[in-house]
Amino acid sequence: MKRIMVVGASGVLGKFICHEVLRLFNLEIQLIITDYDKERGKRLADGFDRQVQFCHFFLGDNERLNQVLADVDGVVIALKQEKPLIQKACIEQGVLCVDVTPFYEFVDKVSNLNEEAEEAGSGSVVMTGFFPGLSALMVKKAIEPFSKVTEIHIGLLQNVNANVGTSGIKDMLKIISEPVMMERTRMRGFQMKRKMEFQSLKNATEVRLIEHSEKKIIVQKLGLDADSVHYWTSWNKRRFNLFITLLIKSKLISYIPMIDGKVLSKVVKHNPKKTERAYLTVEVKGIVSGTEQVQSVRLSTESDYRTTAMVAAALLKIALQKGVVGVVCPFEMASLDEVLKEINSKDIVIEEQPTIS
Repeated sequence: MKRIMVVGASGVLGKFICHEVLRLFNLEIQLIITDYDKERGKRLADGFDRQVQFCHFFLGDNERLNQVLADVDGVVIALKQEKPLIQKACIEQGVLCVDVTPFYEFVDKVSNLNEEAEEAGSGSVVMTGFFPGLSALMVKKAIEPFSKVTEIHIGLLQNVNANVGTSGIKDMLKIISEPVMMERTRMRGFQMKRKMEFQSLKNATEVRLIEHSEKKIIVQKLGLDADSVHYWTSWNKRRFNLFITLLIKSKLISYIPMIDGKVLSKVVKHNPKKTERAYLTVEVKGIVSGTEQVQSVRLSTESDYRTTAMVAAALLKIALQKGVVGVVCPFEMASLDEVLKEINSKDIVIEEQPTIS
């Protein structure tokens, strides 16, 4: 029986990951959860329908980390680290690790451990979420028919009712507040607009240009032209988009990370009785069989964070099956079809639009 550990299990995303790991492994695992708060961790473990083991651990206690990693087969990291201490410990002990962190700076630090991971025969998978993660898998699938790619547009339509916790809110606001480069011109993030088609929506929806860390990854590893790759996002409520624009223009958005999580959670509330469906589209323009054509892959999902949890759990399972070695991105170890087959969820709907001239 595999022993799978989720670090950061008590957060909104961590809880989703725990449930998805149990579902995808058909309960045929020993789930271990960690938390720096003993009482909270024990309550979470006791709340599952089956026996779940709790291990007390806080980031920075390397001796305890090595103890809890003993006899573990795989680790999912759902908390922030300044340095990839957990990845390094996993590599040293030969434990497969997947991480959902969306920022390039951290992924680059993990990538620096690649040689060490290969020598140890250990695997470490980075950017294993919905956006980034599933988005790059969609990009790889969408560009397959093209002999030459001239434009790639990756668009995420978010839901104001998304249950992403305060950490998810702060992460996204940090992403969209970054300045962007468009045609060699530096501009404010979330400023330039375009319309994109999303799965099952009748009308094209306005999205705004952002700088996303995944862009650097796919440009490097898929051999794409950086000037041709563009990331876009917006929320499903126009007033909310205008509010975010105001925060960026006034530079007040830089103060959001300083707000206490408990205070922020009272301002941005999730209503479980209302939908939180999100949409992701990858649109590619280029040359297919000698003619200029457009291909798009469109996906909709019932929940942003639950999808991240499903992707992380699926990639963990696939990586264990394949014996992945070294530091890799999801699209380097699996295809979009493989991941969606492993996830096996009716809540995720995907369609491919035929190429058009």
